[in-house]
Amino acid sequence: MRLSLYMDDVETEKIFSYLRWVFLTVACFLFYFPPLSNLLKFNLDTFPVLLAIGIIYMSAAHIALHRLMPGGKQFGILTKAGIVFDYIAFIWLLVLSGGVSSTLFPIAFLIVMHATIYWKSKGVLVSCISLTAGYSVILITELPVSFDTLFLFTLNLLFIWIVGVFGSLIVIRERKHIKQKELIQELVITDYLTGLYNHRHFQEQLRLLTADADPFILVMGDIDHFKSFNDGYGHLTGDEVLRCIGEDFRVLSVRYQGQAFRYGGEEFAFLLPYMNETALKGFFEDLFTSLSERKFTKNNLSVTMSFGTAVCLKPSSPDKVLSCADELLYKAKLAGKNRAHIENGCILLNNDRAKEKSVIS
Repeated sequence: MRLSLYMDDVETEKIFSYLRWVFLTVACFLFYFPPLSNLLKFNLDTFPVLLAIGIIYMSAAHIALHRLMPGGKQFGILTKAGIVFDYIAFIWLLVLSGGVSSTLFPIAFLIVMHATIYWKSKGVLVSCISLTAGYSVILITELPVSFDTLFLFTLNLLFIWIVGVFGSLIVIRERKHIKQKELIQELVITDYLTGLYNHRHFQEQLRLLTADADPFILVMGDIDHFKSFNDGYGHLTGDEVLRCIGEDFRVLSVRYQGQAFRYGGEEFAFLLPYMNETALKGFFEDLFTSLSERKFTKNNLSVTMSFGTAVCLKPSSPDKVLSCADELLYKAKLAGKNRAHIENGCILLNNDRAKEKSVIS
């Protein structure tokens, strides 16, 4: 597996979640392990309360982090709540471990970095102002202070703001580069007209699936009489047909946990996880229904499609699986179109005039 330092928001938040447990363990050693606690002489008065709150929050957050969907509203709340918890726990630890002169102050840099990752410039501003305010309150409670303490206080705050400003610049630049990279990657594998994956990505995915041990299904489809439709109503209308079919197929592929592709011209393809015959019939019912319900031009015309379906149960060659699906598609065309031929001999016929959802074998 290739080592990469790039991490998405979920992976980053998991790192911070693990770090909280590391710091909690270290704090227990600093406060309770005799050689260290005798040397440091930290205040133990309220540390058990902080420890109990930390364990409860961190356990709940760790469980939620592995269950929430990334990018969702709840995930966003969880990440922001984590930053707030880190800030409160940090100020609490400073008070217990020496105040302004605490050896635990470097944790503040992690809080600034954490806030910067999710809130960017706003995160820098909010975290630096909050840390300045909290640190200043601690200084006020220690008045009068020596010059050394005041100098340390000023130096720590100065570095907090320096790290925050430069950290935000780096994060903003890297996020911009990542978005540009993702956009370019999306353009490389996406068909511009239909929004489906393109032929190149289809070949890559088919090669990966045929080399794997997991069974899958390849569905090849072709719009019936598309040339006549193009000639009769114009290429703009033809493009509208391709675009609308692409929209429907994209929704259908997500529903069945597969991928949809524009193979080329008026040809489309699906790569689906293996399913039994009953589930496959359900897939084609939904597919034929979506085609029947789409209307084009002012005359409300519809289009039909023919399909060939190959089932790959063990590692094979991409050409062999593709050739099988293509041959079955050709047979569906010769047999009268508007139907699906499956490798096991089953024929699914769409009769969208008599019954919009008629599927027989």
